[in-house]
Formats: sequence, structure tokens, C-alpha cells
Amino acid sequence: MPAPAITRRTPARVTAPLQLPGFAPAPAEPAVASSWGIPEPAARQQIAEGYRTRGYAVVHVPGTVPAEADLTALADALGLGPAFSPPQYRGSTHTQGAVSRLTATADPAHPFQNRAGQRFHCDATLQHLGQVATTVMICVRPGRSGGQTQLFNAVQAFAELQAVDPEAAAQLTHPGALRRTSTFVDGLSTAGPAFGRDPSGDLITRYSLTATDSYHPTAPGRQKHLDRALAALADAADDGSRHRTTFTLAAGQALVLANDKLCHGRTPFTDNSAAPRLLLRALFTTRPTV
Repeated sequence: MPAPAITRRTPARVTAPLQLPGFAPAPAEPAVASSWGIPEPAARQQIAEGYRTRGYAVVHVPGTVPAEADLTALADALGLGPAFSPPQYRGSTHTQGAVSRLTATADPAHPFQNRAGQRFHCDATLQHLGQVATTVMICVRPGRSGGQTQLFNAVQAFAELQAVDPEAAAQLTHPGALRRTSTFVDGLSTAGPAFGRDPSGDLITRYSLTATDSYHPTAPGRQKHLDRALAALADAADDGSRHRTTFTLAAGQALVLANDKLCHGRTPFTDNSAAPRLLLRALFTTRPTV
């Protein structure tokens, strides 16, 4: 069933353990490097520290026009290992060698084809909670206007929900809480918790709000608790929230994102027809080990 309609409220600030103590509404300063291999130790450390404390880092290599090999070089520099290609992408024209090309196209089989905004989501739609830890996106060309990246500190918002309304929070942790469905392969879907903990005990998430995501309570009588949970998270992700940040990736900049801690979205954009917006993206099952 679709996510229910919710009524926006202003959530009270609560005391809950900080999940990403460095996260703030102000965007992070980019780590500047001379090449995508990140030869500068200080830049590597800045990237790893940003990922660990705020859930993301922005990398800038001035004067470059990035290619697929540059994404691989960045991943190698951060110790991410080989990229993971979701089974549904294999054989697709939009992903080659586990690198996806995010651009507007008339191809209806391309899952990233339009210029509309994207609601908050985690990448790897059909993978299980925690399987894809890291997303790396490099901007080759920005759009003519719009296309801002939006990040939501979902694990902190959920920790605060647990602190004040554990009954509602429980509706997002059971095995059937969130069903995610492929946007371009008919009949493929995966159910699982929207929030949980990794083997070390840290909170992780696959919380997503795309058109094909649906939320389900533990039992019909628990729907009101699920509604409260979804309303609280929607409030926490709203514009102006301390759990949200917005910025634009420029050409030659990359986003290194904790895909199982922060959700990301995008504002609509317009294109330059001669040089349309293009990002390169790869997914990883590991975290930076710098």
C-alpha cells in the first residue's frame, strides 16, 4: 500500500545519542586534490573524516572533466575496493562496468532519465538493509539550473523518534516495514526494515520515499503508530531542518556518501541541450578505509 498522507507538525527537540556528530545544515567544505587518485594525505584524511563524522564528503579536483576511470581511481584511493553492480542493472545500457551514467534521456528503460526532482531515498533499491554502504557520484557536467543535492540525516532523526515514541519507531524496524519496488524491471521488489543496526551496533537505514516505496505496520491496528513515525521523519527532513543540508555539485566535484546512514534527493533541473547534466555513480559494499 502507498505511504499514508501525513499532517506536518513541528517536532520537539529531544535528547538522543548523536549518530553523525559532524552533520550540520551548512554544507561541508570540499577536500581539494590535484588528481582523482587523491595523492595528498591531508585530502584523503579530510574525506575519510567527513564520511565518518557527518556521513559524507565532497571532493574537488579542479580543471578536470571526469571519466569512469576517475571514479575508479577515487574509490581505490579511499580503499573502497571494486564497485557493486545491482543484479537488476547488469546488462543495462545505463550502467557499464558497475558505473551508472545519471543523465536525462528519452530512453524509457533508463531509470534516471528525467529532469524532475527526486525524493529522499537510499541507493540500491532492491538490496537489503546495509548491503550498499557507500555511494560515490562525480559531476561531469551540472545542469543549466537546479539539480541541487539534498541530504537527510535519517539515522539521527530515527534515534530521536525512538527516544520519544518507541512504539512508533518499532513500525519501521520489522521485516515487512518497507517494500521497495524496481522502477524499470516489472515484478521485482524487496521487503525489509527501514531502520536497523549493523554488526557493530550502529544505526543504519534504507528509508526511502520514492513513488514505488510502501510502508506497512506490524498489524492493521498499528497503522496509527506507523503514521506517527512517518510524520515525524517527514518533519525532520523538511526544508530548514537541522537534519538536512543542500548544495550543488560543480563540474569536477564528487560526493562520497554513507548510503546506509544519509538519504539523498535532488531538486528539478533544466539542461543545456548541447551539454546535458551528467553524473557518474558507483555503489560499494564497503566504507573508506583511509
